Amino acid sequence: MITVKDFAEVIESDNIHLVGGMQNMNKEITYLTSMELTEKTSRMKEKCFVMTTFHAFKDVNQIISHLQWMQEIGISAIGFHTAALKTIPKEVIDYSNTHSFPLFEIPQEVPYYIIHEKYNQLVNKKENEQASKIHRLNEKLMEIVLLEKDLNSIVKVIGEYINNVVCVLDPYFDLIAYWKTKEQTRDEIKHLINLIINQHKENVLKVRFTNRETNIAVKMDSLSDQNFKVAPLFSKMNFLGYLIICQNGTPDKFSEEVIKNGIRALSLAAYNKNTLLHYQKSKDIEMLESIFQGEADDKSLSDFYMDLKKVRCIFQVQSSSSETLQSKLQMFSELLIENETNSRLWIYNRKIVGVIDSILDRERVAAILTDYPGIRIGVSAIEEVNHCSKIKAMYDQSSLGLLHGHIHDVQLVFWDEMGIEKIAYNLQSHHLFQNFDEELLGPLIAYDLEKNASLTETLYTYLKHFFNLQKSSGELFVHPNTVKYRLQKINELMQVDIQNPSHYSMLMLAFSIYRSKQKADQFQ
Repeated sequence: MITVKDFAEVIESDNIHLVGGMQNMNKEITYLTSMELTEKTSRMKEKCFVMTTFHAFKDVNQIISHLQWMQEIGISAIGFHTAALKTIPKEVIDYSNTHSFPLFEIPQEVPYYIIHEKYNQLVNKKENEQASKIHRLNEKLMEIVLLEKDLNSIVKVIGEYINNVVCVLDPYFDLIAYWKTKEQTRDEIKHLINLIINQHKENVLKVRFTNRETNIAVKMDSLSDQNFKVAPLFSKMNFLGYLIICQNGTPDKFSEEVIKNGIRALSLAAYNKNTLLHYQKSKDIEMLESIFQGEADDKSLSDFYMDLKKVRCIFQVQSSSSETLQSKLQMFSELLIENETNSRLWIYNRKIVGVIDSILDRERVAAILTDYPGIRIGVSAIEEVNHCSKIKAMYDQSSLGLLHGHIHDVQLVFWDEMGIEKIAYNLQSHHLFQNFDEELLGPLIAYDLEKNASLTETLYTYLKHFFNLQKSSGELFVHPNTVKYRLQKINELMQVDIQNPSHYSMLMLAFSIYRSKQKADQFQ
């Protein structure tokens, strides 16, 4: 939730100050809008931060009247932009203070989009913080399962986050775990369960036999109805019971994720061995991803549950249809993973990543790809892992394999089968060689652009065919004499002896970089 106080702290650095209504700083802001007309439009909704110059208003009285209307419909705060009125009228500030209506002064040089950007940054920051909190809660839930604590420990994590009643019933409707607020008693919780079963026994049973959660409204004694979610707890094929959660109030957007993780933890608790393996796999994957991001120095092979010394290669799979990645993940898991205990296959950065203890068979993988034209695979070298940095190197090799496949329109690329491109793709990151291709090929590229010629393509084809005039002219669909003429022009422009082995190597490297730049921007 973004409050007026939160927002005030963020925009203060842009010289936007709260000048009135400071008694009401805890009001929530859910969106921003601008208003320049005097109409009382229905598009204005509650919890809004309104930015306006009040330029269209004829006098202060009309402004005050509009402020009254905005406060009535639940507007959270006003941003008074001084582009039209250089100072905020004293009557407006007095109204703001008297009625606890937060009022900000926006300098005339500050455009609205800056304020929108600040708000969006604040929202992203809050959501990231919340996501981190959810991640920590999830880890806590897994830790509870691993330590074989009782179900109340899991239920407590869920209840404290959503601040609502959470109950677990066994298959026979007996209460086996619960969390309540301080104001409630155990007897009240028991009474609540009796009401739920008496009013909705059939709906609750349906949850078990359909394996689908449902929502119910329970008539409370002399109180308004309360809403509950009822979810089934399964582990493999075994039914464990029911999770019942009170849904009254306004849960935040992450509550469902907490509940989902809680259901998973409760279901896994009965199968600690399988839970342990799942947790260990998740931790392995988390550490592998940090290594991929360059954090290998603080990792040791012994930190992993899997035996990294047995890993032989890393591959990555990129699909033109990211929506089907999950199904392809299952397919590759079944076809390529020989030892699930010592291999990891998961989705990372919109690609499938495999860290496996076997060697991919080219013919077998190529046969698979014939049925999947929208897939590319990059495969690392076959290595022996003696340090975590080797994992990082193998991952980068598979990444460059994908890039190479994209540039050359090839579905399957093995690092060991790549040529000079291994150097070219990496050379560009060095500051001395960022423009290496332009330094050598620049005169040809400029000439082609100016004359609409094909000298660059001609030289590449000629070098690719190792100075074979017939093969070069055949690929270019021109007469050999035309190639000779172009080569003469190339020599004049470049003043480089292309027959020199050293120059030949540099030119082929330059062409590799040049071609990769042309397509690399499209690669994801």
